[in-house]
Amino acid sequence: MTLFGWDASDFDVDRGLTVDRVRQARSAGIDFMTYKGTEQSRDGTFHSQYYGVMLTAAKDAGIPFLGMYVVVHSGVPIGDQVTTAIDYADKHTPWWRDYDRFFWQIDLERWPTDDVPPHVGVDVGEELEKRTGKVAVMYASRGEYGNDDLGDFPRWNADYPYRVAEDFKSAYARAGGDSGPGWARYGKPEQTPRIWQYTDSAIIGRQHTCDADAFRGTADDFAEMIGEKKPPTTPTRDVIATFHSTAHRDDTLETTDVFHAIRWATGLYHWTVPETGLVSVQATIDLRGLRRDDLVRIRAEFTRPGDSESDTPLLRQERVSIDPDTTGGVFVVSTPDERVELPKGTEVRIQVAVRPADGDRRRKLTYSPRTRISIVEIRLVE
Repeated sequence: MTLFGWDASDFDVDRGLTVDRVRQARSAGIDFMTYKGTEQSRDGTFHSQYYGVMLTAAKDAGIPFLGMYVVVHSGVPIGDQVTTAIDYADKHTPWWRDYDRFFWQIDLERWPTDDVPPHVGVDVGEELEKRTGKVAVMYASRGEYGNDDLGDFPRWNADYPYRVAEDFKSAYARAGGDSGPGWARYGKPEQTPRIWQYTDSAIIGRQHTCDADAFRGTADDFAEMIGEKKPPTTPTRDVIATFHSTAHRDDTLETTDVFHAIRWATGLYHWTVPETGLVSVQATIDLRGLRRDDLVRIRAEFTRPGDSESDTPLLRQERVSIDPDTTGGVFVVSTPDERVELPKGTEVRIQVAVRPADGDRRRKLTYSPRTRISIVEIRLVE
């Protein structure tokens, strides 16, 4: 069996990529996807503009294996590159730490202005794994690093026998399929690549000029590959109760800069804590009708039984940094995982306020189905 993947970047957005096209990719047969996150060189630091939107769209579309790729450079401390990558993932895909099928892609390449030595990729990969417990896969082509020490990471080879604008599965067959030249062993220690990027000209769904990848094996094999190195030992979690829901269909919010609670698909605006304990709250908000420079603020409201006043910690505020029309109307804002000890009977609400950049306080925004909440009450067991 062969799984197919797609590693994308903001260049794909320039070529027309939207969240709808990400969904179409899943329908077409894409099983893993990575998106460029950060690139830190002596000339400065690049942060992808669309990473969070597109990788979250891939998660929502049901693409099971997801990752962020980190372009590495020489002349920048390893720790700085790793910190930049982790902080960026935390900000734009806060769900990644609890997503079992998230992995790192180390993008190791020899650039005209930076002949990046292999140890830089190895060092960044090792440090990312050490800090996060997530496996790193080493994207380092045989053509550039065929005789170099690339560590003990799963290897990702880029080798394009043909550049033909055609469906990604047809392109794989044209390149030789499971017996193609991209599967040749290379590097030190010598390994057979686990992933082969076999073209940069594929058509995936409705998106053209895509980097397409293949993995020889099943979904279980892929899961094993990115789960070989386990996270540090931590206390186990005994889940007491969960609440997962999307926003009530077609509910609206006016741009008055006043906080209003979200109504969920259950018809309720709140969830009640069933037992005293540690509660984890995380929300993702997607409002249709946002405009560039609107300010989106999200806060929690905890109403404890017997208290006359509620606690309302601000979870996140983010200014709309792009024109949402370029991504199909989508601009997703996700909150960090907020954990708080709450007594039984506490009502938990998520509230949203939007400050309009144009001063129009009568503009109506609509919650999309991507607006969702995840609440888990847990008990830690040492």
